[in-house]
Amino acid sequence: MNLSQLLMVGLPADNDLSFVFEFNPAGVILMGRNARPASEIRALTEELRGLLIASDHEGGRVQRLKDGFSVLPTAREVGRGGPQNVRQTARKVADELASAGINFNFAPVCDVPVHEGDTVIGARAFSTDFSKAGELASAYIEGLQTQVGACAKHFPGHGGVGLDSHLGLPIFEGTREELEPHLQPFRAAIEARVAAMMVAHIGVPCLDQTLAPASLSKPIITGLLRDELRFEGLVVSDDLEMGALDSLGAGEVAVRALDAGCDLLLFCHTKQKAIEARDAIEVALKSGRLERQRVEDALDNVARFKRRFGC
Repeated sequence: MNLSQLLMVGLPADNDLSFVFEFNPAGVILMGRNARPASEIRALTEELRGLLIASDHEGGRVQRLKDGFSVLPTAREVGRGGPQNVRQTARKVADELASAGINFNFAPVCDVPVHEGDTVIGARAFSTDFSKAGELASAYIEGLQTQVGACAKHFPGHGGVGLDSHLGLPIFEGTREELEPHLQPFRAAIEARVAAMMVAHIGVPCLDQTLAPASLSKPIITGLLRDELRFEGLVVSDDLEMGALDSLGAGEVAVRALDAGCDLLLFCHTKQKAIEARDAIEVALKSGRLERQRVEDALDNVARFKRRFGC
């Protein structure tokens, strides 16, 4: 059982692959520090055959790779052209990413920014209308998944909170009834057969009174996303090095995220934290804190995703 296959890691700024070859993760995420001309990205991904290779390629201010790629407008701008424009844009994105050897895009954003203190979503969202956001996200998924895996984010919805989870733990203060509209775009994404779902670091007390971040919450991931919404694809954590989780060590975070129902754990910056996470998972598995079936299911979900998108 290769527990490293439960993790996706970042590369250093010089794109040195030595840790990747040693650690053997499920994949890598290309950040802004890794950006190079498209031809160099292609040469890099050729060395990473068999791995998931992901990036945040939403458009607007969240597009890590630009040199040799189309510089994309925000989702809000693309969405103004309607579903067909979104679908066509997503197909173009898929063409360019696939040509560069990238098989996984952390998009579309399914959050609907209705909180007056929103500082992180804004025009990254297709719309401030819940129904329209779901329709446009579905069109994006249909276009992108002609070649590249899509990942709807940030479940169960970052648009109802103000604080940026890079900085601290946002709390959704509403009732379950008030949360329901935020789930609408994610339901639409599931109906569109989105391949992956990224879980946010937000507390949702109407679902989990412990205030555990959604990414570490079994009631939210297993109870709501899996059992109630019937999502059968890959569940991805948001970056587990973000400020919302600062009070926990990497090992504890990894074990709790996996136990809650995440399949693929993101450590985007620090190789030592990725090692600590894998080792903690191994210890938790041996001690019985983690059920073997949960770990095997997560590994199966990662392997199924990799097969679907040509890894």
